[in-house]
Amino acid sequence: MTKQKKPLIINRPDLMSMRQKYANNTLKLLFVLSGIYLIVPIITFIIWYLAFVFFQQHILLLEGYKEYKTMTSVWYLIIIAAFSLMFILWSLGNLYFKRRKSKSIHNTDLSIEASSDYYQVPLESVKQFRKQKVMQVSFDDKGNINHIE
Repeated sequence: MTKQKKPLIINRPDLMSMRQKYANNTLKLLFVLSGIYLIVPIITFIIWYLAFVFFQQHILLLEGYKEYKTMTSVWYLIIIAAFSLMFILWSLGNLYFKRRKSKSIHNTDLSIEASSDYYQVPLESVKQFRKQKVMQVSFDDKGNINHIE
């Protein structure tokens, strides 16, 4: 009696091994992503074509450009330009004042003696703690240091 080989194509997912399931799902994902990658230029071309047809019909053939010559359109453009100018001036002002403010701030290192006095810890301990990369500090209810590991 000869041993039958397992078929290469398995129509039932419950009979697939984990490796086959991963390969199957990876191939599905690859084909879906490549399909999306290939369909996007076609969709883009269709949208551009429809926009061109819409523009040609409504602006050129139906003389829609005459609507933009009215005074209402001019006022809309003036309002949009004013808002744009205000936004640009606001952002430039923020950029100028924040840059000025950051230059005026000088961070100075706290001295070891000041740290020792403030936390009421011996001076040698503070020197040792500054060299450590990781330490655990526990505080009491009043905010004083209880224990340092």
